[in-house]
Amino acid sequence: MEIWTRRSEYVKTHSFCHEQWKWHELDFITENDELRKLTAGYNVPDLWLALAGYDEHNKLQMNRNAQQEDAIWGSLVYKLDPADRETQQIFHFFLSRDMLITGNRDFSSWADMAKEPMLRKMETTDTAIEGLMIIAGTLITGFLKQINALAMDIQDLRWDLKKSNGQDVLDRLTALRHQLLVIRNLTIPVKEIHMAITEIFEEQNQRKQFYEQAGVQLDRCHFLIQEYTKEVSAMVSSEEIMASVTGNEVVKTLTVITLLFTPITAWGAWWGMNFIHMPELNEKYGYLFSGLFIFSNIALLYIYIQRKGWLGDLLNGKKQR
Repeated sequence: MEIWTRRSEYVKTHSFCHEQWKWHELDFITENDELRKLTAGYNVPDLWLALAGYDEHNKLQMNRNAQQEDAIWGSLVYKLDPADRETQQIFHFFLSRDMLITGNRDFSSWADMAKEPMLRKMETTDTAIEGLMIIAGTLITGFLKQINALAMDIQDLRWDLKKSNGQDVLDRLTALRHQLLVIRNLTIPVKEIHMAITEIFEEQNQRKQFYEQAGVQLDRCHFLIQEYTKEVSAMVSSEEIMASVTGNEVVKTLTVITLLFTPITAWGAWWGMNFIHMPELNEKYGYLFSGLFIFSNIALLYIYIQRKGWLGDLLNGKKQR
């Protein structure tokens, strides 16, 4: 049964399973002295103790010795809006066999991190490791919800890409790829903590239901992210191919137009020379002759290009978009 006590304005202590393990919630900045007392004997570096409450990046350190004073500690970014880097939220933690310390964590800021359901789960556990895995499992559940939302966007975009392509579609693909990258980078530190627990706490009885459950959830996260990333990359490649084909068609069209108008340019330049003695200028039907001559050149040039197959489906192809 959980026992809850308030030790100060910033420190809350929860005891579980007849005080076999405890969860301390405190502010790593204002209650730094309390943090040092709780972690004494675990060889935690003074630098981390001094800066833990200020760290804004993922970090994981550990200590293992023969006296069974094994522990891991660090910081974890658990929430980040892909559109705004400044929205990231981070909490700091310390974990030993019988003690979990978390700091700078506001459980009211995220609906998926409701505190009461986590406490009820913790009442059924007898190790601090399971306590941290309950928190990790709640985080992973939030990641999975974000991935499911992205899956719907990917499905819509898959059919929009079939109908049309353009800068708008490419921008949406780029945004989806970025969101997948952000979620992936949120899950990697959680996976690292999960692996570190295996490395530090070798006893199988230290890793139970919620540890195994978190591992399965992480595998699911990584599988979905990997598959959706492949799908988005395939759509980006398809978009690039279509853009390349469209670009080639534009270049081919401009080339053909330029080539067909070459006789007009060439003969117009020839007869446009300002010499005094030019016999063609005095011919009665010179204008008609020059027009027929130029257009016959264009017709012969067009027939030559068509027989060479250089036009392809440029002039006869159906409109695709």
